[in-house]
Amino acid sequence: MVQERGRLHGPNEARRAVRAVLGTLCDVLPPPIFQRLAVHLPAPLRIGLPYSGVPVASCHDFVTRIGDRLLVDDPNAAFLARIILEQLNAVRHGHTPAQFANLAPADLRPLLRATAPTHTPVVRVSRRRAADLRHRRQAVRR
Repeated sequence: MVQERGRLHGPNEARRAVRAVLGTLCDVLPPPIFQRLAVHLPAPLRIGLPYSGVPVASCHDFVTRIGDRLLVDDPNAAFLARIILEQLNAVRHGHTPAQFANLAPADLRPLLRATAPTHTPVVRVSRRRAADLRHRRQAVRR
């Protein structure tokens, strides 16, 4: 899902993006809290995450660190962070980043609480309605 929503080229790139976000999240949350979050993740994602030990001071700092790890600019890093955090928050069991958002800097909390948008149904114009609109346009032109 991360690969598709994040428009990434393959599973390795998706894994790399998830690990970058998790590694940066590791700098935001205290280690025991992060361990509670990571315990339900697959082993390849949680083992050996890069932990810098330098706390994240703001949302800009969070996004910049992700961008530095992925070698992308800040808008792309913010996009990928949102997609990955949406997926982590969609988990039905275990802990989510949204549950621990209050431990993060204030401007980072909305990003940590990201949820996937709900799909709204597409409203289609019926043929009769479209034909009525065409006749009205023709009447106005005359």
